[in-house]
Formats: sequence, structure tokens, C-alpha cells
Amino acid sequence: MIKKIFSVVAVLVASIVIMSFSSNVNAASTSWNFKDTNFKNLGTISSTVTVDGLGLIATSDKTLSVKANSVTVDSTAYTYCLALGGAGSVSARSIKIPVSGTDTIKVITDAAASRTLAVANSSGTQLGTIASSSTPAQKSYTYSGSSGYVYLYSTNSNINIYKIQVDSTGASTSTSTSSSSSTPTSTSTSWNFKDSDFKSLGTISSTKTINNLSLIATSDKTMAVNANSVTVDSTAYTHCLALGGGGSTSARSVKVPVTGAGTLKVTLDAAAARTLVIANSSGTQLSTLAAGTSASTKSYSYSGGSGSIYLYSSNSNINIYKIQFDGSGSSSSSSSSSSSSSSSSSSGSSTSATSFSTLLSEISKAEAAGGGTVYVSGTKISCTSQITLSKSNSKVNIVGVQNSNGTYPILDFTSFRSSYIGKSTNDSQVGVRITGSYYTIKNLIIEKAPDNGIQIKGTSAGNNTVDNCVLRYNNDSGIQITSGAYSNTIKNVSSYRNCDVYTLGGNADGFAPKLGAGKNNTFSYCFAWDNSDDGWDSYDKEGDLTPNITYENCAAWHNGDPTTFTGEWDLKQGNALDTNLLLVELICNASSSFATNYAKGTISFPSTSFIATSSGTLSVANWKSKYGGNPNGFKFGSAYSDNSCVRTVKNCLSFDHAKKGFDNNNSAVSASFSNCVAFDNGYNYYISPFKITGWSNIQGFSGGSSDKLPSGYSVTATASAKQTTIRNTVNSTKNSIISTAKSNKIPGAVTFNIYS
Repeated sequence: MIKKIFSVVAVLVASIVIMSFSSNVNAASTSWNFKDTNFKNLGTISSTVTVDGLGLIATSDKTLSVKANSVTVDSTAYTYCLALGGAGSVSARSIKIPVSGTDTIKVITDAAASRTLAVANSSGTQLGTIASSSTPAQKSYTYSGSSGYVYLYSTNSNINIYKIQVDSTGASTSTSTSSSSSTPTSTSTSWNFKDSDFKSLGTISSTKTINNLSLIATSDKTMAVNANSVTVDSTAYTHCLALGGGGSTSARSVKVPVTGAGTLKVTLDAAAARTLVIANSSGTQLSTLAAGTSASTKSYSYSGGSGSIYLYSSNSNINIYKIQFDGSGSSSSSSSSSSSSSSSSSSGSSTSATSFSTLLSEISKAEAAGGGTVYVSGTKISCTSQITLSKSNSKVNIVGVQNSNGTYPILDFTSFRSSYIGKSTNDSQVGVRITGSYYTIKNLIIEKAPDNGIQIKGTSAGNNTVDNCVLRYNNDSGIQITSGAYSNTIKNVSSYRNCDVYTLGGNADGFAPKLGAGKNNTFSYCFAWDNSDDGWDSYDKEGDLTPNITYENCAAWHNGDPTTFTGEWDLKQGNALDTNLLLVELICNASSSFATNYAKGTISFPSTSFIATSSGTLSVANWKSKYGGNPNGFKFGSAYSDNSCVRTVKNCLSFDHAKKGFDNNNSAVSASFSNCVAFDNGYNYYISPFKITGWSNIQGFSGGSSDKLPSGYSVTATASAKQTTIRNTVNSTKNSIISTAKSNKIPGAVTFNIYS
């Protein structure tokens, strides 16, 4: 962890740490080294995150990344850097640094050539520059101004930053907007929606965290930052957060970090008398604030521990102009600073695991402590049983630490699977099974489970996150969400070569939000390829309904092909034999010459029956003839899924499927499509009789059969030159994703850039 010489109050949730500074500190220094645990495992950063008070500002188009890179400056070794990637601004591809008035900002930096690092204020005005060259060195800039933030960004090309340090002389009192402080341990943090970080947000349809304040929204329950001018106690406010309607802790709400006991102040109004609910993380209502037609500031005295509280309207829209939390300092810090002797019992504590037994033990301890982060280190952990995550409101994060060569830890369930060779499996054989809430799985490769790689199941399984992971070679779907599991976020996840060998390939999808999955499950920047069944499957049986699913910036290709799992497909592509595939392993066990012949360019299957399946013991030829996988990209439901099931599909791509790119599977769901591309599928779009609620910029070409669309809708014709451009871009991006995953790295948030 970063050493802090001045007082810090921190709450660690996953890799986001909320930071406040004491108001009576005369001199201080704080630093951020990108080799530290909280940074080194971030990988590609495609949206703004705040780590230990340092804001890393990125978008899907202007990403940052933390990567392994070793240099030595003044006899100190640095092993990781933040790569800016290109030119930036205060709004994208930049670093937001807290300053307290008169400070010296020191940066360890280098670049491939002489380049310039701009120093700017919150308004975007350039204050100065820092030179970066091919020789790593420490450079400094002296800041003299008011408390707040300065921004660093490159004026042109990539610059690597290894460490940032701010030495303050204490000329200013605080980074907060508190007007007074009675004790050295009191703190104040505020968020004004007229500030530049908020005022340009517009409509918010997914959760965003800005300066540690989380705005929780979905495509169905949006919020918006609007221009709206009011004056309260002689202070002018020009922008507000419009909640838009009734909310809850899971949608249309504001998640406010609190540092123990203190006073919450909210400046608000509404079109009529309305009620703002204050709730804890469990959804229990703590109190209310009245919103009237005249803007005013209302207060609530909070007496709980460090963590978060939620604000939402009980019914209709409420406008919020400013939120402030004045901590009294009466509650102990939940940070795991170097001076703390009890960090393991804190909800913000962190531990490390390099073995399976330690991993299970540390997860259990974090659950019992009410939360914490378990960092998984090393190349591979052999998992001999299921990882079961069942605690409600767990606040437990399981995070892989990137290795120096760029690879990530693998949770390998081969040993667990060995007991189930040739046997049917069920929930008890899932690799990671989540039946609780508020778990995060991040930066891990999960492979070779006897059933699903990850399963999120049950009406208590909500608000879980799977982020920046790879699921592969599992004996069922990569990730399944089912039986009422709700508000789970799957992002930056790749799922490939999952196959249920013993049930003839008919179950293992890349992603399976199906069989009565709950509301508000979302997928973004997720990729599914070479799975034995569909890329995505939302099949419902009689009595089930999967209400609404959002797919954004997702892609599926070449799913449902039995020859993938026998080695035939790889031989045709000129690839090496993939011995990680379970069926290939079984074939090699039955024929000592199979691998040798493959290396010579020929396939020679044993003729004997040796594959134990639900249909009996089969030969390879019989296994293929009875194969039950569906070669579809996105399957949106089944005959039982009706118009109440909503599918929102944005910036999605499907190609190279023998049957359908986007498939109704006999369903009649309500669906909105925007900026989608499909090509080289049996049918590119087979979505009649969907109820279409949105349809814009839908492209498709080279389908084997004509699209099946609802009456009145059509696919945009794509010129041949543009088809070539799309193919080239897609193939290049696809190959990069596959290569990255094969090398035990994680592709993360990749954009195909083909939707315009």
C-alpha cells in the first residue's frame, strides 16, 4: 500500500479507495507507485476509476493501462507503469491528482521519444508542462493555487508514468469544501453537480463513479445531470442530478461514501413535496429527507461505520444540486494503512493468497469481517473443490494480481474435474458458485471446471460483478446467471472453448443468462467464441421468464461447431493441437498416435467407443452425429419468453455461425437494437416476431439466407468496400483477442470500431 504521511481515511471497495485529508496538517507528502497492488492489476482502464485518491480518467475510446515495465531511477527499481497511450485532456486519458494549495508534484516518467506532459487545472487551463524523454527520470512541477485537483495528460503520444508524488507545504487547509473543522480528525467531502466532472454527463443509463460518488442507473432506470439554476443561502447552483423517478439501492440512486459518524447534507428540490430515502447497503431505510418546491439544504446525522449509504426517491423525480458529508472522526478508519494492526478485521482490509487452501481461508475471513479484498497471486492455483460464495451483502472482492510478464493467475479446476470424467454434473460441480450478493471476481482466468466456470444463481444472488476475466475449457457454460439472480454486472470477460462433452455439447454457452434469470443483468465488452452451444443463450423453460438483459459492445463468433472440440477445426486453420480441450484429451488417451498424426497434418480418430455420454458410450463419429450444440451467436429467449422480456442490444457483433447471428429461438421478446453488425451467418438476423422498441444503424451482409425481421424493419445495405473494411477490422481485432487469451493474458475492454 502507498505510504501516507498525513491522515487518511479510506474505504477500499474492490480497487476503489475513497480518500479524505485532515484539515489541520501543516506539511505532508503522498505518493502513488504503479507497482503497488492496488494499481498493478488494473490492466486496461476504459472508464474512470479512483485508486487511493488518484483519479485515472479514461473512456472506451481513450483508454489507459497499467503494464509491467522495469526501469531504475536514482537506484530505485520501478516494475510497473501507467501507459497514457496517447494524447489526452482533463476529460479523458489523464490523471487527476489531489493538491492542497502549495505543492511540488514529482513524476517518474519516460517515453519512446521526447514528449510533453501537460499540467492543467479543473477548467482545462494548462498551468505548465513536464518533459518526458527516452531516459527514465524524475521531473517536477511546482503548483501554487487553491485546494482541489490538477490533471496530467500527454499533449501527443504515449508517456509512461511509474510514480507520482505530491509534497505539500500545507499552505492550504483541505481538499474538501468544509467551512470549519473543530478537531484535527474531522473531514469533509462534497460533490457539486455543476463541477466539470458531472455537468457534462447528460443521461446516465449505467453505473458511473465520479470522484468516488457512484451514480447507480440502468437502461430502464436512468438519471440525468441537467442545467438548472437555483440559489440557496447565497450560493448559486447551476446543475442538478435529476433522479427521474422512484429508485432503490440497485437502480436510480446515489451511493455516497461515509467515513464513520458524521453529517450528510443534501441540497435539493422537486416539482412537488417528495421524499428522499437514505438507506444502507443492505437496503434498510435509515431515514428520509424532505424535498420541497423551494431548493434548500437538508441534513441527516449518520452514526454508523465506514462504508456507503444510498440516496433515492421514494416515488417521483427529485433534483439534487450538491451532496456533502462532514465526518466527525468518531469512527475508526477502515483503511489498511501501514500503522494499523487490525486491518484484517476491517471491511476495507486486504489479504493475499497463492494456494487454494489459503484462498478459501482468506475468502471466509473476509466474509466474516463484513468485506475485504483477497488478492490472488502467482501463475496457477490448482482448485480441488468448488469455491462457494453465499454471503449476502458480502462486499468481498477476489482479485488476481497481474504477473510481471503480463499474465494473470489461473484458477485451474482440473483436479476437481478428474472425479467427474464421464459423469453427469450439477450445481455442486460448478467452479465458482455465487448464491450471495456484492461479490466481485476480477482479473482471473477460470478453467476446466466440471460444470459452469462461474454460476450466479438464486433470488439472493444480486449485485455481483465479474470483471476482466477469462472463462475457458469448462464442462458447461463459461458463466451462467439463473433462477432469479439479479443486477449482476459482467464486463470485459472473454468466454471460449467451453463444452459439455458428456451431454453432447448442447449446454455450454459462452454466457447463459437463462432459465428465469432475474432483472437487470448486463454484459459489456464481453466476447464468446468456439463454445459448443451458443455465444449467449437466454432459454426459458415453461414457468420461467428472464425479464431484461442488456448487451453492449459484445461480440460472438464461431460457436456451436463440433469440429472445434475434436481438433479438426484447428488443423484446418493451421493451429497446434489444443490439448486443453477435454474431448481432445480423451481422444489422445484412447489413441497414442492421434497427436503424432495431427502434427503430421492428418486426423485419425480411434474407431472404438470410449466417450461416456448421456446417450451411452460413443465413438468420436457417433459423438459428432449426435451433437446437440446450436451454432448461434445471440439467442434471446425461447417459446416461453414473451414481450415482457426486454433485450437491449447496442454495439454488438455476430459472425461465422452456421445457423443464426441474432436468434429469436421461437421467442417474442421486446428488443431494442442499435449499431449492430452481423455477417457470414446462416441467417444474420432471425428475430421475427420480436416487438421492436428501437432500431438504428443495423448492418448485415453475406448471410446464407434472407433475414427474418418484424414487418416494417430492414437491415442497412453495406457497400462492398465497407464490407471489406469491416472484415479486415474484425479479423484483426478477433485475432488479437484470441492471441491475448491464449497467452494467459486478459483481452479486457476491446472495441471493434465498426459501428459507424
